[in-house]
Order: sequence, then C-alpha cells, then structure tokens
Amino acid sequence: MRHLLFITFLMCIGMGVLKAQPILPFLQAIKQYEKKLDARFSYDPAVIAYIQKEFDTNSSLYEFIEKAQAELPVKITSVGEDFYTIVLTESAYSIKLTDSLASTQILPPFFVLINSNPTDIKLDQEKATFQYKPSLSDTIIVYAPGYEKKILPFEYLLNQNSLDIQLMTQTYLLNDVIIEDYITKGINMDPSQQNITIEVKDLPLLPGETDGDIFASLAALPGITTPDGRPGNLFIRGTAPDQSLILFDNIPMYHRGHYFGTISPYNQKVVNDVEVYRSGYHPRDGGRVGGAVYINTEDEIDNESRYGIGANTLYAMVYAKTPLNKKIGLVVGARHSYPPSVRSPKLNAITESIFAATGIADDEGNITSDVNATFQDYHVKLIAKPNSKNEISISGIYSNSDLDYNLVKGVASNNMEGINFENYGINSKWQYKINNNWSASLINTLGSYTYSSHSPSPMGEIKADNTIKDYNARIEFSRINQPSHDLQVGIDYKRQVTQLNYFNTTDNITSGVTQLVIRDDNFKAHTLSPFANLHWYGEKLSFQLGIRGSYFSPKQAFYLSPRVQANYSVNHWLNIKASTGRYHQFLSQVRNLQIGVGGFDNALWQLAQEDDGHVINGMQYMTGFTINQDQWLLDVEAFYKTANNITYYESLFLNNTSDYFTANNVLYGFDTYLKRALNKATTAWVGYSYGGSKITLDTTNQTTYKSKYVQPHVIYVGSAFQKDRWKLSGVWKYGSGLNAQSLEIAYVEVIYQRAQDNLPPDVPKQPNPFADQPERYPNVHSLDFSASYKIPRTDKRNWSATFGLSIINVFDTENLIDRAFRGNPPPPVWIDRNALGFAPNLMVMFEW
Repeated sequence: MRHLLFITFLMCIGMGVLKAQPILPFLQAIKQYEKKLDARFSYDPAVIAYIQKEFDTNSSLYEFIEKAQAELPVKITSVGEDFYTIVLTESAYSIKLTDSLASTQILPPFFVLINSNPTDIKLDQEKATFQYKPSLSDTIIVYAPGYEKKILPFEYLLNQNSLDIQLMTQTYLLNDVIIEDYITKGINMDPSQQNITIEVKDLPLLPGETDGDIFASLAALPGITTPDGRPGNLFIRGTAPDQSLILFDNIPMYHRGHYFGTISPYNQKVVNDVEVYRSGYHPRDGGRVGGAVYINTEDEIDNESRYGIGANTLYAMVYAKTPLNKKIGLVVGARHSYPPSVRSPKLNAITESIFAATGIADDEGNITSDVNATFQDYHVKLIAKPNSKNEISISGIYSNSDLDYNLVKGVASNNMEGINFENYGINSKWQYKINNNWSASLINTLGSYTYSSHSPSPMGEIKADNTIKDYNARIEFSRINQPSHDLQVGIDYKRQVTQLNYFNTTDNITSGVTQLVIRDDNFKAHTLSPFANLHWYGEKLSFQLGIRGSYFSPKQAFYLSPRVQANYSVNHWLNIKASTGRYHQFLSQVRNLQIGVGGFDNALWQLAQEDDGHVINGMQYMTGFTINQDQWLLDVEAFYKTANNITYYESLFLNNTSDYFTANNVLYGFDTYLKRALNKATTAWVGYSYGGSKITLDTTNQTTYKSKYVQPHVIYVGSAFQKDRWKLSGVWKYGSGLNAQSLEIAYVEVIYQRAQDNLPPDVPKQPNPFADQPERYPNVHSLDFSASYKIPRTDKRNWSATFGLSIINVFDTENLIDRAFRGNPPPPVWIDRNALGFAPNLMVMFEW
C-alpha cells in the first residue's frame, strides 16, 4: 500500500512538472497561444511546419515572440488587436566547417552558393557569417576546395542559425579539375572518370534544338555523330547504334526514338542528367562493345511542388515533381503526338527524309502516300528516403510508336503496312549506408521491347514480331570516404529472351517463285557476371583497374573483360589521359536482315546462340590530353577500337536458303575540340574529327569494305549566347559524304546480278547500274540555329514561361545520305535520300 501511494505521489509530481513546463514545437506553441489568449496568427503552414525548435509556452506572448525572432529566421508582426503575421526574414548565420575524417576545422576560403551564386561571407576573428532569407525554392550549397559540395536542407536553415557542417574530403583530381561548361553551360567533363555529364536542368539552348531533346544533346558532343540526320541513330566513335549501351534509370532501351529515331523517346523534363562514355565504361555494366549512355532521372525530394505544361510543333507534354511528404517524392511526365491530320513543317521535313527511297516513294523519289504516325511516352518515379541510411526509388517508363502507310512499290504495292515499336520497363533501387566506410546497393529491373509489322498483299503476306524480354538483378558493395581510393565489388545477373515470329509468303526476287518462310524462334540466355573496380587517386595521378567476368549460358563459356584507365595532371592546366578495355556483346542486331517490306532499317535483334548469331568481342584504346587555361579549353583524344564476330545475313529478308556469316570491324581516328569563353554571356567552339574504318568479311577471300556511316572528316563551328532572358545558339557542320560503295550496296548488287543471270536467253540484260557508283556521296553541310526568350518566375508571379524557335538546316541544303536501288521491274533506277531539309520548330513551356 505504501509503494502504491509513493508511486501515485511521484506521478502527480511528474504531471505537475509537465503541466508547469509545456515545451512544444514552434507550430504547436503558436496554436497553444491562440487557444490560451484568443490570439490569431497568419502564416504559411507549409513553411512553418519545417520548424522543429521547441519553446516554453508558460512564457508570456511577448517573451515567446522575442525568443522566436532571436533564434529563428522569422519576423512576427502585430497587425491588429490579438492578430499577428509570421513571415520568413533575412537573418545572420554563423558557419563552421569540419573535415569529416580528420575532425579538424576547415579554414577559409570556403563558399556558400545560393542557386549557384556565391553569397558574401564576412570573416571576424575566424568566425564566418552570412546573411540569408530562407526560401523553399532555393538550393543552398556549401563548398570548400578539396571537399565535396554539400546541400543544406531548407529545414536545417530554419532551425539553426549556427551551422556546424562536416564535409567529406575529395581529391584534387576528382574535384578541382572537373571541366565545367565543356561545350556550354550544363555540359561538364570529368577527366578522372573519362566521361561527359549533361546537366539537363542547367542546359541552355543547343543549335537546332529548343526542347532539350536528349539524343540531340548527345549529338553535340565530339566523337558522336548522327550521319543520317536522325538523333536516335547515335554513332559513338563509329560504332553502330546497337553496339552502345543506353540505360534509362538502368532500364535497357532498344527503341532508337519516335518516328524512326528522329525524336528521343524520353521526356527531357523528368531527366536530371545524362552520363556519356565514349571510350569504355564501368565494369558493373556490360553487354556492349561501344560506348555507354546513362540517362538518370531525379533522385532528390523537392522541398516544393513543380509543374509544367508545354508544346511544340511535334508533340505536347506535361510533368510534375512533388513531395508527398518530407521523406517521399513523386515525379511524373508524359508526352503525346498530335493527331495524324496535324502536320507541321518540321514533321513534313522529317517524313520526306525518312521515307524517301522506301516503299512509299515512287521512282522519282516523291512520297505519294500519307503517313499516319502517333507516338507517346510516360514516366513515373517514386523516391523515398526514410532515414539517413536508406534511399529507395522505383522508376518506370513506357514508350510507344505507331505508323501506317500505303506502299506504292514492291510486292506489297497498293496495300497498307503497319509498324509498331513498344519499349517499357520498371526498375527498383535500394541504397543502404552500412557505416562511414561501406555502402550497398541492390537493383532489380524488368524490361520489354517489341517491334512488329504487318504487310498484306495480293501476292503474299509478311507478319513479323521481334521481342526482347530482360530481367536484371545486381548487388554492389562500395568502399567510400577513403582519402586515396574507392572500391566497388558486386555481381550482376541477367536473364534475356528474344523471340522472332515471322511469316512470309511472297515472290522471291532471285528465283522468281513464290515461297513460304515461317520462323518461330525463342532464344533464352542467362548471364552471371561478377565485377570489381578499384579507383586509386592522388594529387596528380589517378587510375582505375576494373574487371568483369561473364558466364553466358547458350555458349557455356566464361568471358573475361579487363578494363584500365589512367589520368595524370601535369599541372593545373594540363591533363593527360589513357584507357583500354575488352568488352563482349551477347545481344545485337543482325546486319542486312530486315523485317518489313517498306525499306526501313529495322534490323532483327538476336541473342548469340550455338548455331545462329555470335558473341561480339571488342577492344578499345584511347589516349589524349586536355588543356584548360584562361578561358581556353582544348581537348584531344585518339582512339582505336575493334568489334569482331558481327553477325550478317546473306539476304535482306528471311528465306529458306540464306545463311548467316560474320565480319570483323576496325575503327580508328581522333577528336579535337577547342572552346573559348569570350565573356560571361558568350562562348564559341570549333571541332574536328577524323575517322577511318575497315570491315573484313569472314569469307574465303577476306573481302574488305569501309563502313557506310563513318565520315573521314567532320568539322563544326558553333557559338552560344545567354544573357538575361535571351538565349541564342548556332552551329555550322561540315562532313565527308557517306560511303557509297558500302557492304550494303555490295549485297544489293549481288542480288541484282543474280536476277540478271536468271533471265531467259532471249531477254536482253540491262547495263550494269552499279558501274558509275561513286566511292562517296557528296560532302554534306548545314547551319542550325536556336533562340528562346524566358519570362522568369518572381515573388509576385509564381509561374514562368519560355518561348523558343529552332531551325535545322537554315538554308535548306540538299545533303545526300543514301541511295536506294530499284531493279525490278526494269529499267533499274536509283532513288536519292537526303538528310533533313529546312525544319523550323516552335516551342512554348509554362512552369509553376
């Protein structure tokens, strides 16, 4: 009984203490005073909710207001009897920086960047202070030379006016010689990683493009070309598009773009940055022998919601980025083309370029059939940061293109052909910080790609579906925060399935008889790949040693892919670099082989198998240097690369007699780039690339050819201007003509000669139309231009608007990029295909 009375006594004392000293967070304290004193406070709850500092509500209202204004960046004003307003105000912040590893104080100079602009820091007896009014829309970064930049969250600045911040060390090579504004603002180069990063949100206008099209942005980089004028047909230092890895949030993308690669299948407003590797990439990834492009969406949770809606002459788009709460964010985006009846000048120019010399153009090259094209793409991403140790994201993309047209040439003339591209996938990523030295990540990805076509005709029918199914799981452990090295080890697993459903009943141009070809192929492959990468860095020297091993189940073989890269900083303005590596590709497109009779370059995707298809293996070598001094930048890289066992098909379409063979490809050349910042608003650049190639057929006589799309000489001269609300840019491009005596033309000639040889004796043979074919088509050149004007967001106007005009090929220059041969029925004719002509585009974007 005594114990019960004693406990009751203690509880009463505790309750009395709690009642006597109610310590409450700022927002709850305000509500307490409103309840006690019948007072009223006006404030923005979305802002005030971030304040977590606690106050004693037993104090008088006057004492509470004085204490709040002294400790928080707020101003509380009486505007009437018992009525108060609370707004954020400019306050003084003291700042102290500490080395996170050595626990020593970091002395000035250091910087506080507000929306990328440095603010004034006052120094008084080793005490640093600055003035700032917190805003949800601001991005505050603390930076000290030799250390990683750190973002200060909005809520941290609301609750602390004495900032004690720990920074992680960063080496000289990794940080101080990152070359910002490599071509223009938003394009940066990291010599230690040997990559180029495009910060999409910071990217100004590029010539000929006002919308920030992802693939068009890549084509502005040295060593990356689009010889046929289609941004999606990216040739990274000569390698074919299917030999370069393209990942969207780790989702493999096989779709080159809407409208046969002329429009990127990604909403640029949801993309945060794009990493481009022109000569090798990290061993955590594999499966391609060319370059790599990583398209990364937002990973941060915004403090406030952002929305946008826009349109140009090709499509309309919307996006939204919003925090669901303090720890979860959502990003969504969508784009859709207009109805087929709406045809802009740029869409007409695209149609004329793509469909010239195909089955919908007559013998004079005129397009006599309407093309009905629609496309759409959608993206959604959920970001969660439940605590300081865990980050989770789920990202998905869906892209679809539909085309149909009436064929006017070939065996299916006067009949409708339909084509559909569909590419979608979902990726989950979990990052976990084990301790200060180790972190782990786990990804799971599902992807799907389908190309289908249907071509009925009075003499036959072609139906084809080519499908790729991907599953990828990867676990990786990283050693971090080390003063001299980073280490990543992990294991990567892929399950891939390719399917080909093919049904063809049509005339065989060689034999002159009708044949039935049916294929129902289903190939599966499991690939298990352990990998490791050590990045060691010092003040001047940095090198990476990486290795990836892959067990590929169809071949029951293990493939080893070592990779090495090194950088040496001679001084503050000269950097020397080199890299080499071995790569393997298990899934590729079969050369020559098309599915569909329209005449488009839709080659079949196929896994390497025991009999059909081969594992492509390749080596890459690169060496070069970079000079960055006094607003001048010179970047030079020479390269040599191989790709062996590329699969070819003996005919243009599947039949019962043709077979597969292989070829080896050698590519070499160099890229030079020179840029000068003329002033804060204007930059100018000039680039020159030289490229050579050799394709050797794995046949008895080892016949060699030059690549169709490798241009020996490419020159470009450009400039960009950005001041106040205006942005202007332009570039003139000049290049060698494409190879006119390519392997593709050689096979057309073989087919034609076979048909001639099978003619009856009394039918006269036609003169050889291939005798006068030049070695190369004429040289190509064009001038592209862009301009935009922005109405900015202000304190009084919570929205912004951007208006843009872009013109590709300002002078409508005819640039011949290909010729199609027609020999049946006689007489034989050549049909020209030109690159994109005069193509204007208007854009408008509203954001709030």
